[in-house]
Amino acid sequence: MTTLTDRYVWAAARTLPEAQRTEFSRDLSERIADTVDARVDSGASTPETAEYDALVELGDPAVLTASYSDRPLVLIGPRYFLTWKRLLIFLESFVPATATAVSALGLVIAGGGWEVIGSAIGVGISVALQLAFWVTLVFAVIERTAAATGTEAHLGWTPDRLPQLPDVRRPHRRSDLIASLSFLALAVVFLVWQHFGIVWLGGERQPIPVLDPALWSFWLPYLLVLLVLEAAFAVWIYRSDWNWTNALVNVLLNVAFAVPVIWLFVGGMLLSPEFVAAVDPHLDTDADRALSVLFVAIVVGLCAWDAIDGLVKAARGGGRGTLDFPGNRSPRHTIR
Repeated sequence: MTTLTDRYVWAAARTLPEAQRTEFSRDLSERIADTVDARVDSGASTPETAEYDALVELGDPAVLTASYSDRPLVLIGPRYFLTWKRLLIFLESFVPATATAVSALGLVIAGGGWEVIGSAIGVGISVALQLAFWVTLVFAVIERTAAATGTEAHLGWTPDRLPQLPDVRRPHRRSDLIASLSFLALAVVFLVWQHFGIVWLGGERQPIPVLDPALWSFWLPYLLVLLVLEAAFAVWIYRSDWNWTNALVNVLLNVAFAVPVIWLFVGGMLLSPEFVAAVDPHLDTDADRALSVLFVAIVVGLCAWDAIDGLVKAARGGGRGTLDFPGNRSPRHTIR
């Protein structure tokens, strides 16, 4: 079996419950091998292109899996449903959040108060709904136009779009490690850089630290050590994968960061008096409160998300399997 076939089988089997994957993968591998042999014997393909042509004939592995597990592809139609779904999920993953953040920033600059939060959330929801509607409408038009004219839109699947096989020993791969280490490095740079002043007043940079210099007596070194521990933990996860012990350590690290940061902020000890004095004239009371709530929400949200993400990965056995729950078991079928 070549790498291309391996990638196809993995892409098709990865969304199935664990109990069905072995049998499904074996049957699919045999079907691909038979198709390759048949194409070579009939002269439909050369030995060099038979595998690629066989996978093109089988089509999108996600569609094959859907037919195997009795999951109908509806709404747009089986021809473009999965393309529509992938594009919509991709766009919804960041466009509404970006619109919400930009809207909140604009309202705060304009002098908005507590109503900023509700208005920004409303903008995000509206953008999400509009995005879903217009993407769906475009694909519906493509579906019906292609059917009416008897032509295919250029949205077809080819084996070139197959995902790469995961690293079984390190399923979270280098990209996660690099992203984590890069973020932590930027956080360390910020903690040091902010001490020398990054505030701009009247078009000129002022030597005003963002965080209270008094924190260098304990809390800023504490945060620097915590960031180094986070980096070491990221390397450990890369080498050992997720389990319940590692997930618990991840929770403790997030708590160790969030609790003191929020306590210092709420107690008025996090930001330097000079920074507060420079910023306060540009904010009214309501905007100041809204930004305070937003800061606490961001810290709690990010730490909670990271902690829950680790627990979910531990429950999945390091991401190599899927969670089993009622309704996630499909009847077995023979692949034809």
